[in-house]
Amino acid sequence: MRPPRRTIPLLLLVTVLGIACTGGGADDGTQTPDATGTTTSPPPAGPVHFRPGEYRYEAVGVTATLSFDGHTATIDVKNATGTDLAAPALYVIQGTGERVEGTIGDAKSIADGETATFAVAFPDGVTPKSIGLVILLFGDSNYGAFAPVPAA
Repeated sequence: MRPPRRTIPLLLLVTVLGIACTGGGADDGTQTPDATGTTTSPPPAGPVHFRPGEYRYEAVGVTATLSFDGHTATIDVKNATGTDLAAPALYVIQGTGERVEGTIGDAKSIADGETATFAVAFPDGVTPKSIGLVILLFGDSNYGAFAPVPAA
């Protein structure tokens, strides 16, 4: 007696899924390469603590560190993009959802391979505790959000 025609595709699917489920990475907390060949670390155990008022942006050849002291801040930018960057700008999204622009009085373009430091001023209501998100711009281009810096 022959099996029904629907049984063969079902058996094939179960076999493929069974094989796929048996391969896998190490569950021992070691780093494993992902599909792109980069290594990933397991998430930290327990709560993650951050340095209050410290934020970092690192992508597309730009590394920027933003450090708050009250409602003023300093931003250090390293340009390794292969081209000049327009003058930086920042804004924050407060925990309330309000968008607040930072003011960089001496903002200027940053040549490729150069590092620049700028003072940033925010209104009194902006403090490290009130910030929900910090956004980095160069000229009219939105480069994206900073991430809080984990405590050592």
